[in-house]
Amino acid sequence: MKLCITASGPDLDSTTDTSFGRAPWLLIVDTDSMAVGAVENASAAARQGAGIAAAQLIADHGAEALLTGRVGPKARAALDAAGIRIYEGLARETVRDALRRFMQNPPVADRAAAAAATGGGGCRGRGPGQGRGQGRGQGQCMRGRR
Repeated sequence: MKLCITASGPDLDSTTDTSFGRAPWLLIVDTDSMAVGAVENASAAARQGAGIAAAQLIADHGAEALLTGRVGPKARAALDAAGIRIYEGLARETVRDALRRFMQNPPVADRAAAAAATGGGGCRGRGPGQGRGQGRGQGQCMRGRR
């Protein structure tokens, strides 16, 4: 999977940035090979539309998921339209530590998808909260409904 992590610098030893659209760097990590590509976010200083532009930028670089602190509503809509999964709640730490934590404890949706792919019968749903509030948009498994 190609995972985008918002960062203050271009390498794994940089500090994470908790704002998606305003992050100066977007690190694209291939979680299979651990190859890292650094993309400078030229829209970080834009007066408007920084999140939408950043969403397009990471989609153009093949990101399948985003790990960040917070995503605004317009950027969320753009990421959803591009099919990019969003994982919020990133704290200030090194990108390396955030990546390590992400890999050691995959988000619930990824565990369910992995279980389904291996015949484990996992479910993956979307709740009406779309990632906001306590439900975090994970939804309920309803067998037979998709």
